[in-house]
Amino acid sequence: MRWAVLAALGFVIVPSVYAVAVLTPLGQRVEDSALGGVRSSDLFGSDTALNVISVPVILLLVVVIAAVAFARRRLAVGLAAGVVVLASASTSTVLKDLAVRPQIAGSTTPNSFPSGHATIAMAALFAVLMVTPRRFRSIVLVIGAAYAVFVANQTVVYGWHRVSDIVGACAVALFWLGIVRAVGPRVDRGARGDRDGRRGPRRVVTAVLLVATGVVAAVGVAAVVVAVSRGSAGDHEAMLVAGRMASSASVLLTVTAVWLADGMHHVARTTDTSGIPAPV
Repeated sequence: MRWAVLAALGFVIVPSVYAVAVLTPLGQRVEDSALGGVRSSDLFGSDTALNVISVPVILLLVVVIAAVAFARRRLAVGLAAGVVVLASASTSTVLKDLAVRPQIAGSTTPNSFPSGHATIAMAALFAVLMVTPRRFRSIVLVIGAAYAVFVANQTVVYGWHRVSDIVGACAVALFWLGIVRAVGPRVDRGARGDRDGRRGPRRVVTAVLLVATGVVAAVGVAAVVVAVSRGSAGDHEAMLVAGRMASSASVLLTVTAVWLADGMHHVARTTDTSGIPAPV
């Protein structure tokens, strides 16, 4: 049920964010004010972290996921994880064509809802977590979340995307993960190679996610306050910082929701085939 709820949440967020941020003049003006802080030398720029995300890399990722799942004798889980990646990427591509951006606020930046880069970064993290043994998920989640936050930041810094594009991307990946986890094969099977790691690192990851989300949100609010206090003369740079923080917060909130739904922050100890509790 919890995965079905997350899928429903993602399904609702996509059209809601699109309606508020893209289809209204106020939403467009607020988001475009952040783009005003992008330096002309960086506009539509790129760097290695973003260029890594490409069709060949996506296909390679799916193959690697399937190989890991096959090695763990969990091929059905590997196929389900591949669906998360491919379905999320496909949905993002289709939405770019369907979710047009009306020119109602004087914006000259093309439509980009949702972000394909952020969608793939999030979907890839979720798919890898599905095939990763539970005792290794803490480190995988931390690394994957850091990369997803970096991608979200860079797409905003380079003027590729607005905040709503990142929020929409997170919602798309969350929707497909929720669908697959709700109706797909069971990811964790207790005694067969799904032993827990130590509880300490799991609790640390939970604390880090919550604290990081709070700090990022606080910095974003402070940036908005600075932008408003400066007035029109100096608000663009502060709004860009606010946009970056909002994008990062959307990624962290999504990852935190998935982490808590997965139950890894307090999961009970599993037992091996002999019935002896696995070490914690």
